Amino acid sequence: MSLISSLLGSFVRLIYNLLAGTIPQEPESISFLALSIIIATIIIKILILPLNISQTKNQKKLAKLQPQIMELQRKYKNDPQTLAAKQQKLYKESNYKMSAGCLPMILTLVILMAFYRVFLYPQRYAFTDPGVYEAMSKNFFHISNLDNPDTTLIMPLVAAVSTFLMSFISMKNPATQGAGADQAQSMMKSMMIVMPILIFMMGKNFAAGLVIYWTVSNLFAIVQQLITNKIVKDEVEEVNER
Repeated sequence: MSLISSLLGSFVRLIYNLLAGTIPQEPESISFLALSIIIATIIIKILILPLNISQTKNQKKLAKLQPQIMELQRKYKNDPQTLAAKQQKLYKESNYKMSAGCLPMILTLVILMAFYRVFLYPQRYAFTDPGVYEAMSKNFFHISNLDNPDTTLIMPLVAAVSTFLMSFISMKNPATQGAGADQAQSMMKSMMIVMPILIFMMGKNFAAGLVIYWTVSNLFAIVQQLITNKIVKDEVEEVNER
């Protein structure tokens, strides 16, 4: 984890140096550090897009399988073990991998934890030159120092709302609906309630810079999920028309 934090810290510092070297005057309302966090987050999300595209392709496969899954569920509704075995066989034959959606989520959590260490020890992982970090501006609109929690609770609330929206839009993915999806939908509904509360409580105590990262990451993911939902919906409609 220290290695990942060092890489992320160096990446943020690189962006900071580029901004400081190309923009004549630092904006009053948003510091170069805040801009560096936002830009780094967007670039990281773009870099892991291939994984998300692979996930979308996997969801399209699931959409195509919905009619067969429904037929299996109807046929073996009184025999859960056989139903599970038949579904596993169908997934294998169709090259659908249930675990394919986990990797982007795991990467997101790893990056979040690594960023947490960067904000906890910025002089160790990012701005290692003596006196540099202390001298730089760290404001972001109403927040005077990104090292500290946002006492106004505005950013924690925005982070919580964006987390809720992300969960809500993910639930609308046609690939997660239909036959055999009741348990998954129930879990997602629970997460849709629990996660925003958890993020808000964490955001109250964590460095504002980390909360900005989480919020920007969510906003990017929301747009991405809306596009994914549209792609998978078109696939479902195409299958239903056959």
